[in-house]
Amino acid sequence: MNRRDLLMGGGMLAAAGTALALTPRKRLVLLDEGQTLEAVVPTQIADWTDQPSEAFIMPKTPGSLADRLYNQTLTRLYVSDRGLPVMLVIAYGAVQNDQLQLHRPEVCYQAVGFEIASSQAQSLALGNDVKLPVRALEAVSTTRVESILYWTRIGNDLPTDGGGQRMVKLRQQMAGYLADGVLVRMSSAVPASPAAFAELSRFAAAMVAAIGAGDRDVLIGRQLAAALK
Repeated sequence: MNRRDLLMGGGMLAAAGTALALTPRKRLVLLDEGQTLEAVVPTQIADWTDQPSEAFIMPKTPGSLADRLYNQTLTRLYVSDRGLPVMLVIAYGAVQNDQLQLHRPEVCYQAVGFEIASSQAQSLALGNDVKLPVRALEAVSTTRVESILYWTRIGNDLPTDGGGQRMVKLRQQMAGYLADGVLVRMSSAVPASPAAFAELSRFAAAMVAAIGAGDRDVLIGRQLAAALK
């Protein structure tokens, strides 16, 4: 065996060792077996009440990769006499890896013909000095405009953009575990404005408060859920 063969063999062994080291051996799943989003999220949130509707931009289509990614999807229209109607979409995936990962609204809205007119990372006050990292968007098409507030949870991490989401998955992989994930999205069919995002923020904070203390980690992770108790 010559020196070249030794170097190539050593490189392949090192690559195999790295791949083995990065193979997840543990799972982090915050939605218990048998638990459903329908049961976790109340139909009455502050002064908003659930009302049947099909006017949603969805993060998946039947038979698509996203359809295989999301194990559960919750869609509800909440209406109120005091505020804007809010379209709520929550999509849950039990596995987040390189093949299966949350589709952020910037992607799914553009896929159906919207342009993302604005995008800004923000923080949502939940009480007890707890701040939830969120993102505010305005999506515009020729026939419709939506103001959108959303967040993503991957394990206990809350990345606010695609780059952060990829880094979270890599860090978790290097730590040896595979996590679940959830996308929580609220929107109203109105142009973006401070008032619109304030209303979506009010709904989001009220929703987290209305969820049972033992279930909040499903949407916001264990650390923030524990800080709210």
